[in-house]
Amino acid sequence: MSQAPIPANEQERLAALRALELLDSPAEAMFDHITALAAQICDTPIALISLVDAQRQWFKSQVGLDAEQTARELAFCAHAVAADAPLEVDNALDDARFRDNPLVTSDPHIRFYAGMPLHDGRGLALGTLCVIDRQPRHLDSHQRAQLQHLAQLTGELFELRLQARRQAEQSAMHQAMLDNAGSAVLVLDPQGRVLRSNHEAQQLLGYSPAELEDKYLPQLLLEPGQYERLCTACSSGPQSTEGQLRARSGQHLPVRLNLSPIRAEGQPLQGYLLVANDLSQREEARLRLQRIAAQLPGMVYQYLLRADGSSCFPYASAGIRDVYGCTPEEVSEDAGPLHARLHPDDAPQVHAAIARSAANLSTWHQEYRVLHPLHGPLWVEGRAAPQRLPGGETLWHGFISDISERKRGEQLQNEFVSTVSHELRTPLTAIAGSLGLINGGALGAVPEQMQQMLEIAQSNSQRLRKLIDDLLDIDKLVAGKMRFDLQPLALRPLLEQALRSNQPYAEHHRVQLLLLPGIDCQVCADAQRLEQVLANLLANAAKFSAAGQSVELSAVPTDGWVRISVRDQGQGIAQDFKPRIFSKFAQADAGDTRRQGGTGLGLAISKEIIEHMGGRIGFDSVEGQGSTFWLDLPQVGVQP
Repeated sequence: MSQAPIPANEQERLAALRALELLDSPAEAMFDHITALAAQICDTPIALISLVDAQRQWFKSQVGLDAEQTARELAFCAHAVAADAPLEVDNALDDARFRDNPLVTSDPHIRFYAGMPLHDGRGLALGTLCVIDRQPRHLDSHQRAQLQHLAQLTGELFELRLQARRQAEQSAMHQAMLDNAGSAVLVLDPQGRVLRSNHEAQQLLGYSPAELEDKYLPQLLLEPGQYERLCTACSSGPQSTEGQLRARSGQHLPVRLNLSPIRAEGQPLQGYLLVANDLSQREEARLRLQRIAAQLPGMVYQYLLRADGSSCFPYASAGIRDVYGCTPEEVSEDAGPLHARLHPDDAPQVHAAIARSAANLSTWHQEYRVLHPLHGPLWVEGRAAPQRLPGGETLWHGFISDISERKRGEQLQNEFVSTVSHELRTPLTAIAGSLGLINGGALGAVPEQMQQMLEIAQSNSQRLRKLIDDLLDIDKLVAGKMRFDLQPLALRPLLEQALRSNQPYAEHHRVQLLLLPGIDCQVCADAQRLEQVLANLLANAAKFSAAGQSVELSAVPTDGWVRISVRDQGQGIAQDFKPRIFSKFAQADAGDTRRQGGTGLGLAISKEIIEHMGGRIGFDSVEGQGSTFWLDLPQVGVQP
């Protein structure tokens, strides 16, 4: 066995790898999607995102392999990194570098390996996206090209992930502001000049925004030298003291001053955040501090919905300019200017969510688009806690933050999956059709020696086509392009049809499908999409049930909803897998799923479909005692 040479730029490469903050980080869905897709495209049982550290190779994502890391001297990937070039080994037993490698001679018994280097933004090779088989084989040109594309996307995702972490660090700075927020807020440069102020600061001191921005805090403080002493003390952290501010009117205002340095990690001082609480209203300021500090950074606000349906923002931080292009004053009496900047396609959902939150006093949480007058369309996320006031009005305390960068990253991922799926669909259809004709005898009798291989090829092509169909369904659902024809439906005939349609599949697994007795009722749903969801739930239940067991389908109306349940007697769902069960490509046991078949997309698609139809989906399961998957749909003619 020969070890891979150490690259000439090893120290620079290792520094770049650590700078990305990937090593020993938890699993992340976006990378698990890449390895799942690589394994499907290349038809291999194992796919890895491997990062080559100083003494080890560590797997950021793995399909079909339980190990989290191996020694570097054993790593095939180390050879690809050293050469900074693709590495493909058709049969490791024929390659002198690897034939006596423990990874070849023992578990996982590698025979075939293909790895594409993963590069950071500066072109440094950090690891590989690789696929592995326990049988000798060879990639075709299409598989090789797609693996190269996936490797390039993985490197781009490394950079996007790091950007997201940096944005989180920036948010931490904003959180420090909110942790110390009071009635009046001033952002200062290191010399104490006012850079920004909020509405309360302007009201408290009696200055306009423009007038305040010409002031220095030492001029506003009554006690000489107080600002300088606070700045010196801030070298050890935020400082708090009482003092007096001089208002424009000449009035001396008793305040509590909270001064916090603004400094990103490893960067020089950028300035200070000053929060001044008017001590004449100490209790009110304390409660506001608690409510605002409990929220995440962004545009901090209070939104008031009056009993007559009108609304306003009694308080809005200066961040409203960045999110909506409005000033706090423009919306302090009437929220109309802000509502006018909601994207027309999203405004109805935003207003409906506000109405639900007011009716139920439940937390308002929404992602939607804003038409900013300077920056164009922005994606924002808002969250707020409602409070019922004595006069029947509702007051929300919350925040809104710009998530456009996150949405662009999601769009990049979705567009990539959609493009790959569309490109594969046409040739795969032709391949599957040709194999079907051959196996069906259209070209004459198939020799016995070829029959099994052709049947395997046809089965795998159908399986890959199912994955692509699922990917396209997910793409349509995420993009809002899947059409739903919601109609009142008699439920009992639809359940009977679902049972008939899926009975052959269940019989193949020697499992019996049963429809339990129940009253007939109507639900509001799309018949075709509901059948798709039921087919997925029934197929999953049959697939993971033991021979001779039964699967029960039932429907029970309750409180304006109809709960449709699919109950099996299988092994149940592991506790650590439950939070991910409705995630894309989520599979509890990759090896078992490979034997049973499946793409890991069925439940994710089912969840999207049911929620698009105004319903809910969930499950109850105890490991070793089976599972019950259920979905709730609105019952026609009954108010929930």
